[in-house]
Order: sequence, then structure tokens, then C-alpha cells
Amino acid sequence: MMNSIQNLFRRNLPAKIMAIIGAVVMWGFVMNEQNPSVNSTITVPIYSMNAPEGYQVEMEVREVTLRVRAPRASFTSVKDDDFKAYVDLAEATEGKNDIKVRTVVPQGFEVLEVSVPHVQVTLEAIIEKVMSLDIQVTGNTGAGSALERIIPDKDSAKITGPRSAVSKVARLVGYLPLANNTTDFKSKVKLTPLDGDGNIVGSIVVVPQEIEITAKIMNGVEKKLIPIKVVYSGTPARKFVVAGAVAQPERLEVIGKKDQLANMNEINTEMISIDGVQEDVNKEVNLELPDGIIVPSKRVSVKISINKVLQDK
Repeated sequence: MMNSIQNLFRRNLPAKIMAIIGAVVMWGFVMNEQNPSVNSTITVPIYSMNAPEGYQVEMEVREVTLRVRAPRASFTSVKDDDFKAYVDLAEATEGKNDIKVRTVVPQGFEVLEVSVPHVQVTLEAIIEKVMSLDIQVTGNTGAGSALERIIPDKDSAKITGPRSAVSKVARLVGYLPLANNTTDFKSKVKLTPLDGDGNIVGSIVVVPQEIEITAKIMNGVEKKLIPIKVVYSGTPARKFVVAGAVAQPERLEVIGKKDQLANMNEINTEMISIDGVQEDVNKEVNLELPDGIIVPSKRVSVKISINKVLQDK
């Protein structure tokens, strides 16, 4: 029985093999005619993988176009979301990195071309910094009143962001509007990171984002323009003399109670030593102010002119 079966298969074996090969070729020809391979393009976003913690990732290119090939029928069973492009940042370091774009496509698809084979990826460390607050007062209080002082509930805040952005922050500013108030009030003030030119710095997170400020208002006050007196002690070097001393500004508009202002005819600077000097003295100094007096600034610039004594001929 077995011999007869074996003989059946061996009979005309070359012809049978040729028939099978012909059938396979014919099947491939028919399938290629009925379901030929075609090319297509698909645009997909680039994802990042294995990004290190504590870094901001910036990619020069955010999407790529894939040119793919597959049997025509395969395109009917897939969606654009089935095609992926990504960069692996496992070996990336801070700064600029040239990373190869890798792809994932459905079974039966072949990637012929990636529009951008490599992308530049920049990693930048996220850092923190604690900064003091710069509270700016805007507007005016109501008639007959003045701002005595402000009391913030915090004197500092933390900023977080990419290293380059944090390094640009020169001031953390909050703006307090007086809004013609004549009594003490409280106000929520948002904190804004500014660079040295007064521009807002982006990519910065401020914690807390806002603070509460208590404004103390004085009532029954008046204003008076009072000259500033430069006070100094000591003597210049031998053969040198003081030729003059002026403050800038020379006068200040001060605010205070009527009876207090009535007795104020000048405002003294803090004492400045000129012992042994041989040239002009230029510096910023504090003002000596009595309690309850409000001025735009408690510091002024002074110049003490020093001249050399001319010898007799």
C-alpha cells in the first residue's frame, strides 16, 4: 500500500514540481494584479522617549513625513495613528543633540523614506531660584491722605524654569494700585518675572503666583517742598578746600502732618566724612528723616566739590 502511494507521488515528479512552481507564480501574478503594492505618504508627529527628568526638551522639528509602501488592500485597514515617529533621548546630554528619527509602522508596511532622518533636540536643565520681591505702587491715595507703608505677607518667592530663562530674570515685580483709597486696605498682587529691560520672561513658574499686601494710609496730611542740606565733617588734605556741596535732587516734596511740616525747613543727609580727600566726593547717601514723614526716596546723590588752593606767585 505504502509503495503504491510513493510510486504515485514519484510518477512524473519533474512535471509535478513545474506545475506547483507555475501555480505559485500565477498566484503571485494574479495577486499583484488584483492587490498591487503602492506608495503613499503620511505625516506624523515626533514623540520623545526616555527624556531625562528635570530637563526641558525642545525639538527643532515637530513632525515628519513618512513615504511607505504596502499592498493596496493594507491601506484600508490602518489609520494614521498606527504610524509612529520618535527620538530616543536615553543618551542625550544637556545642550544640542543630533538624534536619529525612528519609526514604527503596521505589519506589511515598508518605510521607504523619512523626510527628516535626524532632528536637533535641545535639553536644558530646569532650575529653581529664590528672589526678593519688588513691589511697585501705582496711582494715588485720595485727597488729604498718603501711603504710609506697605506690608507684604511674603518678602520672597521661588521661580522655576529652564536655566537660560531663570538667568534672564532681574526682578520679581508686583504692582499695587492705590486706587484713591483713603483708609487701610488689603489687595492680592500678582508677581511677574521681568528681565533687565522690563520685559516679561516666559517659561517661568512663580510660587506663589500672588501675594497679599496690606497698605497703611495716613489721613490729614499735607505736602511741602523742602530743600536738602548736605552734611559733612572733617577737612580735606593740605592745600585742598571744599568749594561747594549739593544734593540731587536739591529739594524733595515730602508728606506729613501739618504741624510737623510747619517746623521742617530743611532735610539733612547722613554725615559724610571728607577727612584727607583730594578730589570731589560723589556718592549716594541716606536722608535723616523724622518719624511720620513720607518721601519718594530716602536716598539722594550728593557731590562735594574739592578744589586745590592756588599758591601765591
